[in-house]
Amino acid sequence: MEKKDIVICYAKRTAIGDFGGSLVPYNASKLLSLCIEDCIKTTGIDSKILSDVKSGCCMEPQEEMNVARVAALMAGIPNEVPAVTINRVCTSAMEAIRASMVDIQMGYGDVILAGGTESMSNVSYYVPSARFGARLFNKEFKDGIMEGLHAGSKVFGEGYIMGMTAEYVADKYNITREMQDKAALDSHNNAEEATKSGRFEDEIIPVEVKTRKKSYVFDKDEHFRPGLTMEDLQGLRPAFKNDGSVTAGNSSGINDGACITLITTKEKAEELGLTPLARIITISKIGNDPKYMGMGPKYSIPRALKQANMSKEDIGLIEINEAFAAQYVACMEDLGLDYDITNVNGSGIGLGHPVGCTGARIIVSLIHEMHKRDVSYGLASLCGGGGVSEATILEKL
Repeated sequence: MEKKDIVICYAKRTAIGDFGGSLVPYNASKLLSLCIEDCIKTTGIDSKILSDVKSGCCMEPQEEMNVARVAALMAGIPNEVPAVTINRVCTSAMEAIRASMVDIQMGYGDVILAGGTESMSNVSYYVPSARFGARLFNKEFKDGIMEGLHAGSKVFGEGYIMGMTAEYVADKYNITREMQDKAALDSHNNAEEATKSGRFEDEIIPVEVKTRKKSYVFDKDEHFRPGLTMEDLQGLRPAFKNDGSVTAGNSSGINDGACITLITTKEKAEELGLTPLARIITISKIGNDPKYMGMGPKYSIPRALKQANMSKEDIGLIEINEAFAAQYVACMEDLGLDYDITNVNGSGIGLGHPVGCTGARIIVSLIHEMHKRDVSYGLASLCGGGGVSEATILEKL
């Protein structure tokens, strides 16, 4: 390994909260600040040496504008350390890591905190017509989540919620309801098994939640459905069209969570006395047809492998976020990837998908599982609304 190689020396996350669940008292900046605080405490670094703090966030609250900066200040990061919030939809947090890597490679920084945060439970309703007067007739509250889940398609095209893109993928790639429900079942069951066995303990930061009525420690993912069966999933109605195959059960969740990584060079890590967990070999980015946005990994994964001069046979462990089972299965089948080494502890369907956090969350989970399985090379990828995708290849250290 070379001195200037980019390494990750810390990688942790909060447990993922369900919609309206255990993390609802905390907003996006609070969740991220807790991760930043733990990183500084665990690594023992002086926060003054940080070059930047970068965080993904898709549904950024107006009152927390530049949520990365708000979180950094809440965590006690010095005023002189800048921070930036990145929105590349579901890939935002992976983009935060990619941007950090590039900054360091270009000599614009030495040590950067990169991750993501999302509190979908706290996304607001809003009234677009209220500012200059509603004039006549009834006006509606718009749901920020539902509007966001159209990913701009109402503006640039015909307008479709992301669930419909999964229907488009299922139709085009012949992904049946049974195939989708089987993938969803595996995700929930794997997430349940990993949680009950304590497999995530090393990567989760316990969050002490305090409200007026009670206090509790949240340290286990809560989205998966315990004891879920195929019969349970098959009994659900299509969610997006009457004769469709995409249901709430084979779609990702609406969730809350945050994560952070510490990015630096091998040389700087040695200077600071930090132990690298993984080397970033490459991160790819690419766009694809928004109508089939879920197929993004079909394009970003081959690009990443080409950039790394590697083949899929070199990869020992894979994380591909399950935005929807339809797109996950379609990508797996199209790329010829091995289900036995992919999403071994569940993903977006079983664990949940706090959208601005997931791009880094899958990297965090990948790193820890690579160490548990002694896997040399791992791959993490995900799609994004509007047709964007990224893929990361890591080497275990």
